[in-house]
Amino acid sequence: MAAQDAYECDVLVIGSGASGMSAAVTAAAHGLKVLIIEKEPKFGGTTARSGGWLWIPGTSLAKAWGIQESPDLARTYLRHEAGNSFDSARVDAFIEHGPKAVDFFTTKTSVRFDMPMVFPDYHAEAPGGTQGGRSMVARPFDGRELGNNVKNLGAALPELTVFGMMLGSGKEIVHFMRATRSLQSAAYVAKRLSKHFFQVLRYGRGMLLTNGNALAGRLAKSAFDLGIPLWLSSPAKELILDGGAVRGAVVERDGKRIRVIARKGVVLACGGFRTMSPDGRNCSPTRRRARSTIRPDLSETPVTACVWPKRLAAKWIRLYLMLPPGFRYRSPPVRMARAV
Repeated sequence: MAAQDAYECDVLVIGSGASGMSAAVTAAAHGLKVLIIEKEPKFGGTTARSGGWLWIPGTSLAKAWGIQESPDLARTYLRHEAGNSFDSARVDAFIEHGPKAVDFFTTKTSVRFDMPMVFPDYHAEAPGGTQGGRSMVARPFDGRELGNNVKNLGAALPELTVFGMMLGSGKEIVHFMRATRSLQSAAYVAKRLSKHFFQVLRYGRGMLLTNGNALAGRLAKSAFDLGIPLWLSSPAKELILDGGAVRGAVVERDGKRIRVIARKGVVLACGGFRTMSPDGRNCSPTRRRARSTIRPDLSETPVTACVWPKRLAAKWIRLYLMLPPGFRYRSPPVRMARAV
């Protein structure tokens, strides 16, 4: 490969987390030639290490539970939570198109979600808050469907595993918490652990992906099914500008620099924590500690350093690190609505 080789596509996506792969899959599903590049040797980004939960009101999953809510209710809640950062146009777009996006992914790709009937908003007591019908989680996924690509999927947080085994949300957690008090739960846990250890011996890791790992795996499966190439260990070093417009990026791959020309556009899905300065000066103490947990490699590229100026941080709507809202489990037992 030449030192300044060239590659052409319609859409270049920088980053392989949920936002990047979602954009890539959507573009490819509409007939565009897409390339995903990822700086790390593993794909999935922070998504693969996350809880994998989405908060989207008014979806078909909620309607399957018989939950019909006015868009104004969610708008009221977001206005209360965002305060002075409330952006009416963006919120309206989110409320209108969020449910459509869920339907697209659950009907056109390998992505599937489950929605607990009772799953309170973070502040369910706030104006517009509800006890359920908005939060959903990626359905557990068999990693074997990724073939050899499963070895390149980012690992879940060790703190969120049991003997390296990822746990699903809802009923599975209940079984593990009751394993010493219920024969049924003990049998479930024993079966789950034995299956996990067998898969570790055979494949080198457990194959039942849950939460964020499942979301990243399902999106990757969707991307691979559409023939989207994914370049790992390939950081974007600089953007290619032409007349004030972004036309692509210079990508470093296998020690070579490649000029990737994107005819339709470049999607910057480089992540949030990675855009902070390496020494963490732009982070609160809590966020500085969290960054090293969520993404161990804190180095920057010129792209992430230049395209997200510090002043944009003030426009973020309350970036918090919190447990999934469903952590407030209450009786009755959780039931799940399953997407088609």
